[in-house]
Amino acid sequence: MRLPRRFDVELMAAPETGAAPDPSLSAALRRWCEEDAFEGAYATGPAPSKPLRVAQVADEAGLDDAACALDGSHALVRLGRLRGLAWRLALLARECLTSGRARAQDPWDAGWWREGALDAAASFRPRRPTLLMVREAQAAAVPALLAALSANSDSFCEPVRVLVVSSTPIAGVEALNR
Repeated sequence: MRLPRRFDVELMAAPETGAAPDPSLSAALRRWCEEDAFEGAYATGPAPSKPLRVAQVADEAGLDDAACALDGSHALVRLGRLRGLAWRLALLARECLTSGRARAQDPWDAGWWREGALDAAASFRPRRPTLLMVREAQAAAVPALLAALSANSDSFCEPVRVLVVSSTPIAGVEALNR
């Protein structure tokens, strides 16, 4: 049995859970995150076909809620205390007792990058599919963050998605299409 790793609090802070997310934003975020994450070479091979992807989106209300939908926070609220605990224990047992990778219906780790956490990014190994969001005020650090993550991305066993929340275009970063 392998011991589970925990949410990387040195690298990121959890999004704020709130109301139900905007359906179109949530769907666009999930679609982008899951693209090349659970099919093709990733399903049978040693690593995701695109272990690290980056996109950019303008800041808008509901982004935290969309991330909470992706990380299972909203599902836990819907399930209630006992059923939510059972779900979390089942996920934990699967992570500990099998070598299987995450499935599309499993929750992601999602959070906001902690400014200046480049050492944490350099040593980061995702325990689950991960969405790392970067606030506009920290956008200048994106090249250094991506370099730190890219250095080890070939060894990622789970996909990592970096979403830069900025209204100013960043060279070489695709826009998240809604």
